[in-house]
Amino acid sequence: MDFTGYLNYWGETEKAPPQLGVPATIHDARVDRGVEGSPRDSTDLLLDGEGFLLVHAPSAVDDWTDVGEVARIYYAESLALAQMLLPSFEVTPIDSHTFRNEDIKEHHWVDGVQYGPCAEFVHNDYADFLAADRKGVEKTFAEVMGMPIDRRVIGINIWRSVTDSPLERFPLAVCDRTSIDPDDLVYELNPNAPKPFNAHYCRPNRDQRWNYYSHLAKDEALVFTTYDSNPDDGELFRPTLHTAVQIPETDGCTSRVSVEVRFFAYR
Repeated sequence: MDFTGYLNYWGETEKAPPQLGVPATIHDARVDRGVEGSPRDSTDLLLDGEGFLLVHAPSAVDDWTDVGEVARIYYAESLALAQMLLPSFEVTPIDSHTFRNEDIKEHHWVDGVQYGPCAEFVHNDYADFLAADRKGVEKTFAEVMGMPIDRRVIGINIWRSVTDSPLERFPLAVCDRTSIDPDDLVYELNPNAPKPFNAHYCRPNRDQRWNYYSHLAKDEALVFTTYDSNPDDGELFRPTLHTAVQIPETDGCTSRVSVEVRFFAYR
């Protein structure tokens, strides 16, 4: 079911200060996009299309609070999923994940794992440094992070609700990346990054198409594109902006608990 959500747009510029509580229609993508029954090549959709999909991807993890179990089982499961979605790329293994719930109030790291609250602001984790005229890239995120600069670098996030019952509160809303006006993007340092690099923030625009998937189950994975060092259209990368958003009248419902992993792939 669609609902009206209130989005927080951060990233102050000379054009506009941060704008909080901006109403937006959050479309239930389960209605018309559904869920992929199994992973398949989704390169075109992730890199040139809307930038997100939901896929049926059960996990053998039993206790998502057990860091060792998640690392031992889920890292390999999600690597295999990412590789099936981007088969022409080399997806590299990970050694960390992010665990979020409504009781955590600040981002922090413990033994290489990030813990954080539901991130209620419109953002994308990785962005390049732009030239002064904003028409080209001065330094890529890949360069900043010491990644190969002679290969195309793709970032994807695999996000999962891990409660036993379907998700009821604070789903992740994702914006159809093709609906984003590049002039609305704001480039600022990611405040939670262990090494300084840029993130995307944004100004509101009625043309942005926001989506969520109702009743997310723990055997489903929401996958979206977070970086592309060399988009096919030759333009600046338009990210899959995302944010946690409150569903009206869900006080007293099961609190959100989620796990996300971030991969980079090369070609």
